[in-house]
Amino acid sequence: MNRHIQLYFFVFFLLFVFSSCITNWDLEYIQSNEEAYTVEQNKKDYRLQKGDLISVQISTTTEQQHDFFNKENTSNSQLMLENPYLYGYLIKEDGNLDLPSFGIIKAEGFTLRELENVIKQIAVSYFEQPVVKLNIVNFEVSVLGEVNNPGTFKIVHPEVNVLYALSLAGDITQFGNRRKIKIVRTKNSISKVFYINLTDNKILTSSDFFLQPNDIIYVPPFTKKFYAFNNITNVVSIALSAVTLYLLINNQ
Repeated sequence: MNRHIQLYFFVFFLLFVFSSCITNWDLEYIQSNEEAYTVEQNKKDYRLQKGDLISVQISTTTEQQHDFFNKENTSNSQLMLENPYLYGYLIKEDGNLDLPSFGIIKAEGFTLRELENVIKQIAVSYFEQPVVKLNIVNFEVSVLGEVNNPGTFKIVHPEVNVLYALSLAGDITQFGNRRKIKIVRTKNSISKVFYINLTDNKILTSSDFFLQPNDIIYVPPFTKKFYAFNNITNVVSIALSAVTLYLLINNQ
């Protein structure tokens, strides 16, 4: 074999290998050259919308004459968790909640804390020193693509971020592109698609870092999906193999 052809083959092989590799830099979240830094999160409280299912709990020192707000404590709790519609109150198409004895209450557009205060003002007519606690019980997110355990997950806390959702899905695989995470968000029957870069530390200050009910997170694969180098040993091993192959061909 012509020596020049051998050299071209060797160079091409090295370029192919190293252009197809995934390095630690590709796998690192929130990259920064600083050892420690502080960011102020631009978190926006979630505003309730049509279709949200709300659980209502009222604690009080008054005898529980209106115990319909705490009925999940007196029924089969496991059944309630499996089917939250048995005890949750739905924000209807008109944006209102219809609560027993309390009547119709405007809910769409309020945060959970704001709606708690509204309901508390009504509850004082029924309870002594009531404490109102609301939760969204149909808060789910779906995680798809290059993750270890894709699926749909129920969220207890309404202020959850993308990294938490990815942890529920077993984290991104070594072939997942952390720089172009796709999020599909539906609000009032209108779907919005946007992308976030989880390697950029500025993502911590973005409101897009926090999820909303029924968000779909899709992790795309790298366009180069050949080798994943987790440490320098792998890189050296590939390089030595390439050199050995070249020498064997050259000596023939």
